[in-house]
Amino acid sequence: MRRALFILIALGLVAAGTLWVAARPASLTVAAGDLVIESPLWLAALAFAVSLFMVGLIVRLYAEIRSQLARRRLKRALRRRDEGEEAMVSAFAALAAGDGMAALKHGEKARRLLGDTPLTLMLAGYAARAAGRVQAAETTFRLLAEQKGAAAALGQRGIAQLAVERGNHAVAADAARAALVYQPNAAWAKSFAFEDSVRRRDWQAALALLPPAESGSDEAIRRAALLLAAAKEETEPRAALRLEQQAAALAPALAPAHAAVVRRLRAQGHVRAAERALKEGLAKAPHPMLAALALEGPANESKAGRAKRVATLASDVGGAEMALAAAQAALEAEDWAEARRWAERARAAGVMDRRLHALLAKIAEGEFAGSERAHAEAEAHWRDAASAPEPPEWTCRNCGASHGEWSHVCSSCGAAGSLRWGEARATAPQLLLPAPLPGL
Repeated sequence: MRRALFILIALGLVAAGTLWVAARPASLTVAAGDLVIESPLWLAALAFAVSLFMVGLIVRLYAEIRSQLARRRLKRALRRRDEGEEAMVSAFAALAAGDGMAALKHGEKARRLLGDTPLTLMLAGYAARAAGRVQAAETTFRLLAEQKGAAAALGQRGIAQLAVERGNHAVAADAARAALVYQPNAAWAKSFAFEDSVRRRDWQAALALLPPAESGSDEAIRRAALLLAAAKEETEPRAALRLEQQAAALAPALAPAHAAVVRRLRAQGHVRAAERALKEGLAKAPHPMLAALALEGPANESKAGRAKRVATLASDVGGAEMALAAAQAALEAEDWAEARRWAERARAAGVMDRRLHALLAKIAEGEFAGSERAHAEAEAHWRDAASAPEPPEWTCRNCGASHGEWSHVCSSCGAAGSLRWGEARATAPQLLLPAPLPGL
């Protein structure tokens, strides 16, 4: 309605203008050199209006042609997009089914139709990897890594995965660090960079890659192991002691942390502080390592004095390991009754391995030296020791390897902070770099 009204008003104005011009006779003269054209004003106005109409018609025709061409291009682009997305779905399905060659075929088609987008590059890279085209996969992943943001992180992940499969952990670690620039919280990248730092013994860099840990957790034990490793290489004694104390606070059940604090305090001449740290460690983490430290005393300490000191400590903190230590100290002081009493307390506390039977055999040999009773009783205990279970040892939770002594890193698999005292062997190694999508 409005459009019709607008047209009527425009026609009315044109008619009024035409009548106004016709009522006032006038002429329009155009001269170009010797050529002179004279025309009535109303005719010139009419010619001008017709010219404007023709120009408008041509412009509209041109716009319509352009619109038709644009619609055709859009339709063709949408068809290519649909075909490209269908090819991508087929490629993902082939990857999930483990058909690398089909995935490569559909991936290349998607890349041809949609161009080198981050998604098509990622798909083409993993498809080439699944098809065994390792060089092509690496080239594609490097193209993806040249993108910005999360796309670059995806490319670096692909490069890292290929490097791991080739056994080139240094390249994988470099790719992980490059990915952390774009995704600082990427767990896989932190894991790779962390393990590389551990291999290079760069403890501070490894510590910086670990997340905050709650005291006593597995993550806290791993952090504590790295703190102890850093303390071992620290040249300034006070700084080393601070690192060891942090480790003991983070992992109260980790005996090596308490042992390191005790040794450091003793080396610095802080005898009373060392004894307090030893007592605290034995209460939180009873272990043969700390019991052995309890047996160490001043150079001028008598055997009887040591036996008395160790027995007092064992009574204060309790536990099977300190009972064994008190029995050992009494044995060396030739206090046979006291040695037997502490050995029985160790048995009652749960010690049933060959250490107990060997200790009882030595007590019998010392108490009844040279007699038939000594021979018979000691022989019985040695037989029991031969058939008794082995003492507990350190076991890696990652690979299950056994270790006679604690270490910051498992010598078998290289995992940091993975050793636990007396735990069962691990059933399977921890997997690295899980696939982001099925088949990838």
